[in-house]
Amino acid sequence: MACRNFYIALISYINPVLCVLLLISKDAQPLWYTFGLLFSFVPLFSLVLPKEHGIVYRAYFIGSVSAAGLIVFVYATSHTQLGVYLVGLSFFHISEYLLTALYKEDKLSFDSFLLNHSTAYHLALLFGLFEYLVTFVNLGVEYKFYAPIYVTGGVLMVAGDALRKMAMVTAAENFDHIVQDTKADNHKLVTHGVYSLSRHPSYVGWFYWSIATQLLLCNPVSTCAYAYASWWFFSERIEEEEYFLLQFFREEYVQYKRNVGVGIPFIEGYKLDDDSKKTN
Repeated sequence: MACRNFYIALISYINPVLCVLLLISKDAQPLWYTFGLLFSFVPLFSLVLPKEHGIVYRAYFIGSVSAAGLIVFVYATSHTQLGVYLVGLSFFHISEYLLTALYKEDKLSFDSFLLNHSTAYHLALLFGLFEYLVTFVNLGVEYKFYAPIYVTGGVLMVAGDALRKMAMVTAAENFDHIVQDTKADNHKLVTHGVYSLSRHPSYVGWFYWSIATQLLLCNPVSTCAYAYASWWFFSERIEEEEYFLLQFFREEYVQYKRNVGVGIPFIEGYKLDDDSKKTN
């Protein structure tokens, strides 16, 4: 059952999106009315729910990014893929929080938005936007609108995020944003659904999603950089996580590991030989 914070975040996210949809609709209200609704929501909602203002501000910020993406998509026809990128980026972050609220309420926090993932993550986002603007200004629309690349990026972006969210739903209360070094009493090894195709479908989805964002923007440098950085990050992350999973589930995980791969090229996870040396 959805918790209170789920609805607060959802409403806060939807508000700026609905205001922009109202603005761009055929029966749009006057401009002043639309933006009045847009900018009055946060202070009013914060007064009603003072303890949840942190959720309101973060979700509203994410919703505003999505709203900006819609405006770019509709009105800035030379930057269509930038609008899609902003909407996809904002959806990724708000859905991380909402699914955590649904299935892992006890671990729910501001960190569940993944807005403060890391400094490297923030720098990567800024660099991607910087490359997009520089190449657009210097190389023109034709360079940025190479359909085979940005369409592939858009499709892969949706597919990658969908895979990650399916993994979160399938794992439910067994999913966590943080690598766990202690086994919880209710922690079960999930091997069905998308976990029958990959041992780490949430990482696989995130890996391809991150690369796809830069394909969508037709950023050659960022595409290569994102691929390398994401591969390195998930290589270390998966190895660390599997070390603890082998401690938690022993032979059950050994068999699962032998039968199901990772799904990211050249990443095998924690070596079983190394584990046997440590546990014997």
